[in-house]
Amino acid sequence: MNKTAQNFFPKIIPTILEPDIAEVERKLSLLAGDAPLVQIDIVDGQFVEGKTFLEIEKISMFSEQFFEVDLMVENPMDYLKQAIPNVIKICAHIENNDIKEFLSRAHELKYVAGVAINPETPLEALDKVMDAADYVQFLSVKPGGQGHPFLPEVLTKITQFKKKYPEMPVQVDGGIKEQNIKQLLQTGIDSAVIGSAIVRDTNPRQKYLEFTNMTKTTDANQISSLYDVKPILAKKIAFLGGASWQSTDQPYKDAFEVAKVLAANNYEVVNGGGPGVMEAATKGAHAAGKRALAITYHPNKPKRHYEGVGKGNDFDEEILTLDYFDRTKVMLQNADVHIVFKGSIGTLSEFGMTWVSSWIHEPNSKTIVLYGAFWNKLLDTIEETMLIPAGERDILKVCTTPQEVLDIIKSLS
Repeated sequence: MNKTAQNFFPKIIPTILEPDIAEVERKLSLLAGDAPLVQIDIVDGQFVEGKTFLEIEKISMFSEQFFEVDLMVENPMDYLKQAIPNVIKICAHIENNDIKEFLSRAHELKYVAGVAINPETPLEALDKVMDAADYVQFLSVKPGGQGHPFLPEVLTKITQFKKKYPEMPVQVDGGIKEQNIKQLLQTGIDSAVIGSAIVRDTNPRQKYLEFTNMTKTTDANQISSLYDVKPILAKKIAFLGGASWQSTDQPYKDAFEVAKVLAANNYEVVNGGGPGVMEAATKGAHAAGKRALAITYHPNKPKRHYEGVGKGNDFDEEILTLDYFDRTKVMLQNADVHIVFKGSIGTLSEFGMTWVSSWIHEPNSKTIVLYGAFWNKLLDTIEETMLIPAGERDILKVCTTPQEVLDIIKSLS
């Protein structure tokens, strides 16, 4: 594993504090590998209250995951005997007497080396190590254990520190919940380290993604849960279609032109963040001077038959989802009209999901636009060979020009 290729400061870092390595393993499994970095707290019961497993080398057993380690211990040098291959970051506390020696040794072991600071410790204590530390972690609760209340006075300390050391990466650990993460984001932190609010939730994986999506909002005052359903002013239009199309292919060109026309008429373009039709939709929106939203899924391992996020799809805002089908579900839920372009079996599955969903929810079904004359032949075959109830085909609108799409969507207002 190449440490230099990793993102050292993802916006959300789940943290695990457990006395038993087996419980660490169980909680990691609940996150399903979605988090690029997980923090493990090592507590010796002397530096602060509480105690965890102390055999830091055991972390190497989780070879598919990258970690950082927060050493809340009396003698942090005891934990730097050798490098742990899948540990890329490590920090000790400014309150330790040998903190400069610790940072030097951590760098020798090729770690990204940080310093943590307890809530009651004055900011001035950090000055002596700013030339040696790679990052600073502010504790926003009484250290030791999980579930302690958030201390809002730490926000002031972070703001003061960022003014003095604007280039130093900052992360915050402790008591972070949906109610206070907005304030933390407004201080300009790089990472929020979250323990009980994620790992003690009934669905840690979904909760991690919800927190991650909160950090991706363009307006910190609009933070909300991934699955919240709220009234919207402008209609969102989901673009579905093949991921393999290139810019010279007609379906790509069609998606680009339709997105450009709709965006120019103040409709919001939504797609799955991949290449092909999805990329074309984003670029069409940009050509009209508007933004594009992507609903994405990032597998923890590459999937040979899944396109992933497209390198050329420079969308403006992203919502992470749990898996491939969850991506489609969330995209359909968050759009008012679905446009389906030519594609392969993935497009067929999306078409089937949106068709049956709209049929089940009639008379409040969402309009489905099928782009291209070829759809008529396909629908005829489906109607001849499948059991299609009377009226089910009527919710589908076949269009062959961007203007037709625009006229249908305008008629829905």
